[in-house]
Amino acid sequence: MDEHALRTAGARTGRWLRRALSVVLLGLTASMGSAVWAASVKMIVNNDTQESSLKGRTWDHFRDLMVKSLAGKVDVEVHHNSSLYTQQTEVQALMLGGVHAISPVVGVYTGTFPKLAVLVLPYLLPGPKAIDAAVKDPAIGGELFKNVEAKGIEIVGIWLNGPRDVGRKGAPILTPAEAKGVKIRVPGGSNYVDAWKAVGANVITMSWSEVPAALQQGVIDAVEPVPNAWYSSHLYEIADHITEIKYIWDFYIVGVNKAWYDELDPDVHAKMQKIFDETTAWNWQSANQANAQAKKKMAAEGARFYQLTPAQMGKWVDAMRTTWKTLGTPLVGQIMMDRLEAIGKKFR
Repeated sequence: MDEHALRTAGARTGRWLRRALSVVLLGLTASMGSAVWAASVKMIVNNDTQESSLKGRTWDHFRDLMVKSLAGKVDVEVHHNSSLYTQQTEVQALMLGGVHAISPVVGVYTGTFPKLAVLVLPYLLPGPKAIDAAVKDPAIGGELFKNVEAKGIEIVGIWLNGPRDVGRKGAPILTPAEAKGVKIRVPGGSNYVDAWKAVGANVITMSWSEVPAALQQGVIDAVEPVPNAWYSSHLYEIADHITEIKYIWDFYIVGVNKAWYDELDPDVHAKMQKIFDETTAWNWQSANQANAQAKKKMAAEGARFYQLTPAQMGKWVDAMRTTWKTLGTPLVGQIMMDRLEAIGKKFR
């Protein structure tokens, strides 16, 4: 082969090698891009209520906002109806990193953080405005939530649930005396347990997901959830006589695993907190309507609601308010209890 032919062959070989190298580099770039995409943060949420409940819809609202704002950066999995962890196990699961976010009622936290029970003592904080004032008070919420965050849970929101009533099959429970001996399910939490023990009920704690079957089978006689949860779980089809005692205006504490949250990219962290704030606002705007609609739908399907006279309500208040002294004061002291009572009185 002459010199010209050798140069031509060499040039062709060089061009082929450059093309081959370009293909390899493009493949590597695409592979790296796929790896970056696959490395998006996974966020696992354990929701202990039905998807159709107010809280279930609030979590779905959060997920939808996350998809719009952080698609490809955070992949949110919402597991409803305690499909991962029950109310008895979800707080520990969060602390250990088994899930990244939970939002149980306050009482569920009290097994690990007993002082939180004072925020949901019977007839103490009568509604959303009182709850908001208490949790934002540095001497109340500020102090109580320090203990939670010290054990690895970052509180990112307070979501509303609603007023807790009482119901059973066949006949209403109108007075504290009529609650004596009744097998009633409550969530785990000293505030619920002590309130019903104060009226002589036979108190049984169990996870929310177990309640419909327990009521159907007669393991329990009565339940005491809020209207939106009553409707979403179809409890009104069995416990169809519902007395509006409104003994606790309940709410959820939204917690995330602090170590996981702190390790997020700062921009992702900031956007996620903004979405938590937007979701909280949506929940607060939706709570009253959700509970009112639930009551209307249950009544249309045959449930009966009983509103108490002031005298009847006074008996419930007198019977259950004993927990302020027997439970609240020993937990947090008289100074904090006085402050809570003052807030409750302001918004009553």
